[in-house]
Amino acid sequence: FTAVPWFWSDISDMKLQMVGLTQGGDSHVVLGDLAENKFSIYHYAGDRLLGIDSVNRPADHMLGRKMLGAGFSPTPQTVAGGPDSLKAALAAFNEDEPTRATG
Repeated sequence: FTAVPWFWSDISDMKLQMVGLTQGGDSHVVLGDLAENKFSIYHYAGDRLLGIDSVNRPADHMLGRKMLGAGFSPTPQTVAGGPDSLKAALAAFNEDEPTRATG
């Protein structure tokens, strides 16, 4: 596990949470509903997840902290599959971690 920068702030009726450093991103995937102020923006540089900005989606933020802390970068297609897809992909990544560590 690696420490990942994160931030949160409550602004009126919105909970803003950020994890990772998104500078240098060149694409993004949006989950949730912008009109309802419940969404997360997943920022990428190429195929590498840089960070996530969330508004009123704290579960996305917490999952993002786990993913980035583990060194896991889901594909944009996996992100587009939603939280269940991300949880399954992270679990598979974590199961394979001992294999990667020992080569």
